Amino acid sequence: MKWYRSKWFIAVIAVCVCAGGTYAYLAQGKKTKGAQTKEVTVDAKKGNIRFSVSGTAQFEPKDTQIVSAPVDGNIKSINLTRNQAVKAGDVLIELTSTNLESDLQDAELSYEQLQKDLSDLQEQQGSMQVKAPISGKITYANNIDLGSSVNKSTKLATISDLNTLTVTLPFYFEDASQLHKGDPVDLTLDGFMITKTGKIQSISKDPRTDGKGGKLLDVEVTLANDSSMDAGTNAQGTVTIGGRSVDSQSKGALQYQKVTTILAGAAGNISTLPFKTGNIVHQGDVIGTLVNDTLGDDILSKQSALERQKLKVAAAKDKVDALKIVAPFDGVFSTDFVNKKNDILSSYRVGSKVNSGTQFGAVASLSNMQLPVQVDELDLPNIKTGMKAEIKVDSLPGRIFPAEVTQVSTVGTTTNGVTFYDVVLATENKDNVLKYGMTATGEILIQDKKDVVYIPPEALQSQQGKRYVTLKNPDGTIENQHEIKIGIRSKTQIEITEGLKEGDKVVLPAARRQQNLSQDEINRLRQQFQQNGGAGGAGGFQGGAGGGGAGGVNNGGAVRIGGGAGGNTGGNR
Repeated sequence: MKWYRSKWFIAVIAVCVCAGGTYAYLAQGKKTKGAQTKEVTVDAKKGNIRFSVSGTAQFEPKDTQIVSAPVDGNIKSINLTRNQAVKAGDVLIELTSTNLESDLQDAELSYEQLQKDLSDLQEQQGSMQVKAPISGKITYANNIDLGSSVNKSTKLATISDLNTLTVTLPFYFEDASQLHKGDPVDLTLDGFMITKTGKIQSISKDPRTDGKGGKLLDVEVTLANDSSMDAGTNAQGTVTIGGRSVDSQSKGALQYQKVTTILAGAAGNISTLPFKTGNIVHQGDVIGTLVNDTLGDDILSKQSALERQKLKVAAAKDKVDALKIVAPFDGVFSTDFVNKKNDILSSYRVGSKVNSGTQFGAVASLSNMQLPVQVDELDLPNIKTGMKAEIKVDSLPGRIFPAEVTQVSTVGTTTNGVTFYDVVLATENKDNVLKYGMTATGEILIQDKKDVVYIPPEALQSQQGKRYVTLKNPDGTIENQHEIKIGIRSKTQIEITEGLKEGDKVVLPAARRQQNLSQDEINRLRQQFQQNGGAGGAGGFQGGAGGGGAGGVNNGGAVRIGGGAGGNTGGNR
């Protein structure tokens, strides 16, 4: 038990000795450092601040469209090479598809039939009133009465033209062959005391027998009606041939020369018949009306079907039109957009079968290029579409291409714990100097302020949401936490909106000054650590409570803390 306590006692003594040595070292180091620290001040200046976000990427065409087969088919024509310039509307590839072409033909035929059906229904709707096409005597059909059901081809009535009558009279062949059209014929009518004069309208060319061995020819005679005659009256005809009178071999009944048949013209039921058979009607008189309660609905249904079929025709036509693949815009066609290793066009000839989705290449418009740069998630809220930007191209030094933000991604990519978002910049390629794949840097201008007060970023201090600087007053006194308000910032400038004026002196914090060492200074410190401080640290580990650690301290420089730590660790062991 005594032995145990004695070991603890020794350990405590060792720790105290190490602690005392460490304290002495830190005190000495602090004093030395304080003696070496030089106060650095900067002036608050007035000038311009440009706040921008930049990124580097490779150019790509703004407008690119893949050229692919829309459906299964066969190549009818192909006008492509591996790389070629094209104009908007140029036919690149034309395919044939029996199925699509047949579908279009069927759709068009159905559309035409629906048009005819609709036109017929609309005509029927306009035929609900049946009107007399000519003037004359009306004769209704025997099966027509009020309430009768009819369709468009049902015979409703006939109208006979009373102005001209006709009669057919037989004459012997020898006599009729001497007659001519227009020759006068005296007609003796049954029941009339005087004769009427008509004219020969036509003479038959086919003779017929009279049953007694003679031959007859029928002669048609027309007669103007003076309103005293009517059809059905028998008449005998007499002509003069070579100074002699020749009578027809029999009588004939007067007939109306013109009889017009009136059809219902629509489906429905007869609701009115304003005239009676035998009445005289005039052209345009309504001779009957029909009703059809379903015709209006039938028309609407047919119109709806026609519109649906019109869409089907348009869709079928679009598919057939798509068989002719044309350049969407002026640009360059290349197979490299889909296959950089092989010339895929070598596999396709006229007549070749291709499957839907087969890619032949793409057309790219080089008149407008875009640069998809990546920006840090902290900068993303400041970037909006439409913002102005500038692009500098590595291979074109001295040139600046004006650009604009056209897209801002909403999905980021995380690398090493930092999330980046794609922002697309678009620029015109007026003289075609920008090429696909060129490396360029885009700078997005967030804000540009003129004549503002600013300080360098390393002068700024933050604590509990407030911003401070160490202000050196004109009398030399130091104000350690002088509160300020800031505006925009760049990599080298921070705008001061309140708390400082031009010419005020601000002391740079010591920690910030140490962080801003040059690369040469960093390399020298690294060498010192490897040659001196590193050895001192090792001594600390090996020398128990003492020597090695002290050696590390004494060889000092920037690695003094490292050496002291080595000594302490050794002492604790």
